Amino acid sequence: MQPERQSFSAWLATGQALAQRLRQISRATGWMERLAVLSTGYHPDPEREQQEPTYYDYPALKEPVWRWEIVWYFFLGGLAAGCYFIASLAALFGDAEDRATRRTGYYLSLLALLPCPLLLIKDLGRPERFLNMLRMFKVRSPMSMGVWCLVSFSFFSGLSALIQAARDQWLGRWWGARWLARLPQRLLALPGMALALFLGGYTGVLLATTSIPLWSRSKMLGAVFISSAISTSSALIALVLRLSAAPAAALHKLERLEWGALLSELLALFAFLRGSGRAARALVGSGPAEYGPRFWRFVAIGGLLLPWLLQTRLLLTRRAHGEAATTGAATKQPERSRVRFSGLLLSLLVLIGGYFLRRTIIEAGHSSSRDARTTLWHARAAR
Repeated sequence: MQPERQSFSAWLATGQALAQRLRQISRATGWMERLAVLSTGYHPDPEREQQEPTYYDYPALKEPVWRWEIVWYFFLGGLAAGCYFIASLAALFGDAEDRATRRTGYYLSLLALLPCPLLLIKDLGRPERFLNMLRMFKVRSPMSMGVWCLVSFSFFSGLSALIQAARDQWLGRWWGARWLARLPQRLLALPGMALALFLGGYTGVLLATTSIPLWSRSKMLGAVFISSAISTSSALIALVLRLSAAPAAALHKLERLEWGALLSELLALFAFLRGSGRAARALVGSGPAEYGPRFWRFVAIGGLLLPWLLQTRLLLTRRAHGEAATTGAATKQPERSRVRFSGLLLSLLVLIGGYFLRRTIIEAGHSSSRDARTTLWHARAAR
């Protein structure tokens, strides 16, 4: 118990030092503006922007009507897609110790998917509108393809979870459960993974097809959402495995996957901001109608950069101490992971950052639609 207390104290001291440093940075004047200029490459010129022609400063676009239902749909849909993708990877290429990852991923995918149709129906206002969207199939319409992908993915996610439940004997021992347990789960994995990737990224593509400058200026929003779906899902599965004392080898693989997904998300987000330029001011700026304070604190720093640095430290520390990620040779029993405060904190930070990423992008899009000058600038630059 003494090493555990020392480890907890060390991580607590590190967290307090980081929090103090963040408070010092927050009190510094203009730090958000410097980050906004660095990330977007755009230097604001208020005098020149005020001289740009507009129609009496009236917004040129109609403000989106999306509310909290879409934010949660984007977040839960990404979790459902990412959990299924990770579970299928474990089913296709994992070993015996990865069964916990496969089992947890399939169950979490179905649980995250269940509220998604209800959220869509509530956002549409009338249930029959959701059914009307199933009457047509348009390849060039991200909304039509998204609805059909949600329906198709629901079949694979639900059936994979049922097969797993039958194999875990959660459905009893009657003939139907035995029949389900014999179904080839791996054959469902490949088409299910393709649909999962589409579901995780189509929401970003859907936003990019609108006329909102923040959403449509760059074409990297789909890549941001896909990488975020993988990072948040790996964090969620790792959180459950830590609490259930799953095999340490499976947890170590998830940590490496989470590290790579966070790095990919950071790079994709930076490419999105650089490609958006001036249009990204609504997301990263510190003005009255800009969401930079929330974005930098909860998404870029608290939800991505800080977890990635802590995950890097964990992986380097484990390598330096020679912690094995394989089964014990002497006991021939898999090493069980221990509940660590640092690991739980990492998972929670990534999940909170993934939620605020989608919420901030949606709300900043509302603000971007009201910016008449940026809208007309975007229209002229797109010609």
